[in-house]
Amino acid sequence: MKIHPVFIMTAPVVVLVASIQFAASDQSGQQPTKPPVADLAAGRKLFLRNCAHCHGADAHGDDGPDLHDIGWADGEIASRIREGKAGQMTAFAGKLKQADIDSLVAYVQSLK
Repeated sequence: MKIHPVFIMTAPVVVLVASIQFAASDQSGQQPTKPPVADLAAGRKLFLRNCAHCHGADAHGDDGPDLHDIGWADGEIASRIREGKAGQMTAFAGKLKQADIDSLVAYVQSLK
């Protein structure tokens, strides 16, 4: 039995695509669920308590910059909240839980 040359060339591609699809799929057989939406009201409350003294109660800036339409990804905002910025912003990693940071990120992203 002779193997057709097209099969020899396409078989590795088919195996690669199938492997990628399998790796990307949820192996439990369940559809992946969306992460829970952070509570905007909680985010605003946290913002007023921890951030408003620099960014203003309306987040339009004071000592800190205006946070409306900042154009950052969620991870960038969360990282800045956790780590702060030397000489410019306090790090909140030791003060806020991850759920609090998620709520703050959602609140900042909602500012338009």
